[in-house]
This record gives sequence, structure tokens and C-alpha cells, in this order.
Amino acid sequence: MMKPILKYRGGKSKEIPYFVEYIPKFSTYFEPFFGGGSTYFYLEPEDAFVGDINYSLIDFYKGVSGKHFCKIKKELTDLQNQYEANRSIFIKRKKLQLDTMRVDDPNETLYYQIRDMFNGKQKTKYEKATLYFFINKTAYSGMVRYNSLGEFNVPYGRYANFNTQLLTKQHHNLLSKAEIYNSSYEFAFNKATSNDFIFLDPPYDTVFSEYGNEAFTGDFGELEHRKLASDFKNLSSPALMIIGETDLTKELYSGFIKDEYVKRYSVNIKNRFKSEANHLIITNY
Repeated sequence: MMKPILKYRGGKSKEIPYFVEYIPKFSTYFEPFFGGGSTYFYLEPEDAFVGDINYSLIDFYKGVSGKHFCKIKKELTDLQNQYEANRSIFIKRKKLQLDTMRVDDPNETLYYQIRDMFNGKQKTKYEKATLYFFINKTAYSGMVRYNSLGEFNVPYGRYANFNTQLLTKQHHNLLSKAEIYNSSYEFAFNKATSNDFIFLDPPYDTVFSEYGNEAFTGDFGELEHRKLASDFKNLSSPALMIIGETDLTKELYSGFIKDEYVKRYSVNIKNRFKSEANHLIITNY
């Protein structure tokens, strides 16, 4: 049972015990709203199609699965060493200055340099996957947000540590066996057969706009949820969906709800995300 590589708000790694019993045996695994991929890494399927419409996210996983994995690991190790050295400098500076004075953090400078490289504003020697991993782990609260120009614009998170150990050779080996694609969920729905299994963790019916990746998902609103529900009901392959309980989702999936559980959240930014929510376990079998 592997752990996910990335921070991903809405990830299911701590929720898997609530729904794992509902996962049937299958030939090929499909996950079209891949995100952090916690269920995929937990199951470690030999045959899989994993996708997302966020092309930066998919480029990261393709990088991890590809021939430059060792280079990515080396680059991340070097960045971790730099981050730790910078942290030591920051702590020494804090000891020398008054509590009322703002202390310059070298890792803040490093973060914005890496972010500019990721956004194509600076030349870079790093692999794109290296840049993505760094900002994923060091951006504020694990947020994923882009401006109107498509630039990642989340501020520095001020974390004490930057740990690269979650990215392993095992992740590379598993992902190298999967088909990784940048497309909407319809691709999986059209390709999966009755012997396969589709796991669905779509954007929730919520006003919390930074939950997903608004630069790539756009507005996954009521119309999109209704289309997804209609397509779900027409599937010939087994599918399991986890989604937050709202009046809309209860209406759309009436008759398909197998169970529910309460999820408690540790992040409540600007009071736009409830500290706990009821999640529905939905299947078509």
C-alpha cells in the first residue's frame, strides 16, 4: 500500500477504509479525476489508465514515470539540501533579531524563484516535474490556484521542512506501467469495459473555489454534475464515486447511494470550507 506523492486537497488517503470494501475485482483500473491518486497508489493495480484535465499535474506524473526519474530525484535531493541549509540560516537570523522585526527567509526567495521557473518567467535547469513537486510541497496550505494568465500564483507556505522521501522508485515503477493521459472523464467512460473498474473522485458541488484546480477544471457546476450523473448511470463498467453530500448530489444519485461517512478537514481557509462534511459512497453495482 503506497502513499500518494503530492499534497492534494480533497485527497482520499485517510478515507480509503470507509469505501475499500466496495471496490470489486477488476481487470483494468481507471481513474479519470486523478488528482493525488491516493486510491490508485493504495491498490497498486498492474493495469491502469489514470487521467486528469490538469495538464501540469499529468506532466508531473509522466515525468515520474519516464526515463528522467533519476534526474528528478537528484534535483529534488539537491533542493532539499538547499532548503535545509536556508532554514538553518533563517533560524540563526531570528535569534539575532528582535521579535518585532521581520526576518528574511532565504527559502521564501527560493520558492518564488522556483515558482517563476514553473511559470516560464525564468530559465530553468530543472525538470518540469521537479518544479511541480517543489511548489506542491512548499506553497501555502497545499493550494492549487492559477491567475487569468495561467500562472501558478499561490504564495509561499513558510514550511520548516521540504521532504522529498514520498517520491520513491516504487512510484516510478507503478506509474511506468500505467497509461497516463490528459483528458476529461469521458475518455475513461468510453474505454472501460464490463471487466474493468472506474474510481471517481470528481470536483465537489461546493463554493470552495480552490478545492480543485480552477485554471483547468473551469466551473464544474450544476450542469457538469448533471451530465456526469447521466453518463455514470449509462456506464456498462462498474464504477464507484465518492462525493460530498449536498441537495444536488442526493438528487442526482438517488438509488445509487450505498453508504456515507463524515470527513473532518484540518483546513478552513477564510471560512469557505466547513470543518466537516458528509461524503456519499455511490456505485452502479
